[in-house]
Amino acid sequence: MEFVKKSTAILFFLLLPLFFILQGSVFAEEITLKLASWSSPKHFAGTAIENWIKEVNEKGAGKVKIDHYPGGKAYGPTNMHEAVATGVIDMGQALQPRMMAMVPIFHALYLPFFYDNIDQAAKAYEGESKEILDKAMAEKNLKMVFPIFNDGVQLFSNKKNIESVEDFKGMRILTTSSIVSKILQKLGASPDTSFPFVEQKMALQQGLADANTTTIISAYFRKNYEATQYITKMDMSFVTCPVIINLEKWKSLPADVQTMMLNAGNKQADFSRESAKAWLGKMTNGIAQIEGVSVTELPVDERNKIKEISRELWNEWADQHGEDAKRLIRI
Repeated sequence: MEFVKKSTAILFFLLLPLFFILQGSVFAEEITLKLASWSSPKHFAGTAIENWIKEVNEKGAGKVKIDHYPGGKAYGPTNMHEAVATGVIDMGQALQPRMMAMVPIFHALYLPFFYDNIDQAAKAYEGESKEILDKAMAEKNLKMVFPIFNDGVQLFSNKKNIESVEDFKGMRILTTSSIVSKILQKLGASPDTSFPFVEQKMALQQGLADANTTTIISAYFRKNYEATQYITKMDMSFVTCPVIINLEKWKSLPADVQTMMLNAGNKQADFSRESAKAWLGKMTNGIAQIEGVSVTELPVDERNKIKEISRELWNEWADQHGEDAKRLIRI
């Protein structure tokens, strides 16, 4: 009888830790993350975010839940990264060009004429270059869950299509990028950064400038072709809208939840890249069929000339931002 009591006691103490583990798993409180976004639900970026939330909420049921605040109701692209970094909101859809002041290394993924196509640009978010980006973002208390890709930046003019580097000479071109401004100066153009992007269409309609730079998908929705009838495709750079999370909040999540969120994000990154290609083809054709609008493509040899001019500025940027920046350029 004494043996049975001792055996029962031993078994009890052996099973006690398992009891607390099971109790914790049963009664663990579901983590709620607040995510703010600003893309239209009709845009593939908005669809990618909704798809990601749906998968995370289904697979993470009982562990994690995403509450979505869409349409710029909480924060917009201007200050989303700051709101996430400071923990005002857990997650958000950021805008790569806006993040460059806080995380300068992001500029390497947006350098003019650095990538020839969207697939090349997407490679920058993989492998060693992604490790460098993750490190730089961590220093600002940020973590990227997945990037949302967009089509390339093109030149929209109210004067002419660009057929060679000589055609840039004397053109007054609106831009918001300092590096693009330097490239345009080397091409003989007169860059103008005095107009914010939202005011550029009006400036072009009033004849205050000859051209500006934007994507075809954005131009389609904004009807930029009403002010700039000559569109030259040259893929100057590729904008991304990364979905980011506060790093401290990220570290508080269970490892299996982190892995699930990243895997779901990879699917939506691929979805956005393929959607950008499909939308670009559809909307390019749509714009090209509008009476009075001309869509052409800068010849490869002329684009390569601009690329060589740009190379000096890439290296200059890297020298200013340290060894990680130099590694990114080499990669």
